[in-house]
Amino acid sequence: MKLRGVRVLHLAAADSMLNPNIREQLLYLRDEEGCDVHTASIDGSLARRLRDEDGFPWTPLPLSREIAPLADLRAVRFVQQFCRENRFDIVHTHTPKGNLIGQWGARLAGTPVVLQTLHGFYFHDRMSWAKRQAWIEIERFSARHSDHILCQNPEDVATAIEEKIIGRSQITELGNGIDLDRFVPVGEAARRSARTRIGIPREARVIGMVGRFVAEKGFPEFLEAAQIVAQRYDDVYFLAIGHRISSERRHDRFNFDEAIWRLDERLKRRLIVLTDRDDMPEMYASMTAHVLPSHREGFPRSLIEGAACGLPQIATNIRGCRQAVVDNVTGFLIEPENPRILADRLNFLLGNADKLKNMGLEARIRALRLFDRKAVFRTLKKCYITVLGR
Repeated sequence: MKLRGVRVLHLAAADSMLNPNIREQLLYLRDEEGCDVHTASIDGSLARRLRDEDGFPWTPLPLSREIAPLADLRAVRFVQQFCRENRFDIVHTHTPKGNLIGQWGARLAGTPVVLQTLHGFYFHDRMSWAKRQAWIEIERFSARHSDHILCQNPEDVATAIEEKIIGRSQITELGNGIDLDRFVPVGEAARRSARTRIGIPREARVIGMVGRFVAEKGFPEFLEAAQIVAQRYDDVYFLAIGHRISSERRHDRFNFDEAIWRLDERLKRRLIVLTDRDDMPEMYASMTAHVLPSHREGFPRSLIEGAACGLPQIATNIRGCRQAVVDNVTGFLIEPENPRILADRLNFLLGNADKLKNMGLEARIRALRLFDRKAVFRTLKKCYITVLGR
C-alpha cells in the first residue's frame, strides 16, 4: 500500500531538524510513497535550502526556542490557522517546542492525525528535581495531543512509560538510520586525499567532531581536550564541523569563534573549522577518530555516520550515545563535561594503532546491523498506515 496523495506537514522548531536530520525521511515520503509533503520551522538557512534545493514547500514559524507564554500562544494560533487552510491529513512534529506548539495548533484545527517523533527528552538525571519534573509535565501535556509517538531511542521509550508520559501502546521505537552505501570506510589513499582538500597534511592524524556549535554538544570539552592532546602529539590535527543556528536557546549559546581565539597558538594552527557541509562522507574519510562529548542527546546522527565509516568513537555515557557506541568495543563512553578524560581516551587511541583499527572495524559491523535507514522508513510507513486507518 502506498501513501500517495496523503498531505503531511512536518513541523519543528529548529530548522536543523528538518535539514539534515530528517531530510531523508521527507524525501522518502515524497519520492517513494507519493505524499504531498510540507515543512515548517523557525526561519533559518538550512530550511531555506530544503525549499530551494529539494523543492519542499516551507513556511517560517513565528516561534522562538525559549519559553514565552504569550508569544507561544500566538504561535499556536498561527499553526491552527495554517493547518485549517491547508487541510493536512497528518501533522508530524519534532523537537520539544515544535511538539508542544505544533500538536496543540493542529488539534485546534481539527487535523485528523497528529504525530510526533521524540528525538530525545530535554530532561536528564543531572537536572534538579524541580526542573526535571517541569519538563516531564511539558512532555505529558504534549503527548496528550499525539495520536502516536515515534521514538528514536529505546531508553526513551522505557522512560516515557516509566514516567507515565504515554501508555505502552501509544509509542513505537523508530530508531535512527542512514544510507549505508554512502557512508563507508575508505582506504588510506582516499583518506589522505580528503585531508589535502581541507588543508590538512596528508600524513596527519585527525580527530573530528560533528554537531551544532553549542555548549550542549560538548564543543568546550572538545577544544579543551584538544589542547591537552596537541601538547603530546605534533602530528594530530582537529576538525570541527557544524552548524551555527540563530534560533539557539539563550542559555546554550556558545561563542565558538571567541573560544578559538583564546586557544594556544600551537593548537590554533592545527584546528580546522568547517560549516554546513554537504560532503560529510568525505569529511569522515579525513578522520582518524570521531568524538561527541555531548551533554544531552536523542540518537545522534553523527555517531551512526561515524560508525558506518569505520571510525572508533568517544562519546558521553548518556541516553542516545549509548545506543551508538559500545564501550571498549566500538569506542569509549565517558562521563559528561570532563575534557581531561576525553583527552586521556584520545591519547590512548592515538598510541594504540591496533585498538584503534579494531574498534573501527567493530563500529562498521554494528552499523550494518543496526543503522540502516530502510528500517526507519518501514516503521514510519507502517505508523502512517495504522493511524490513518483508525
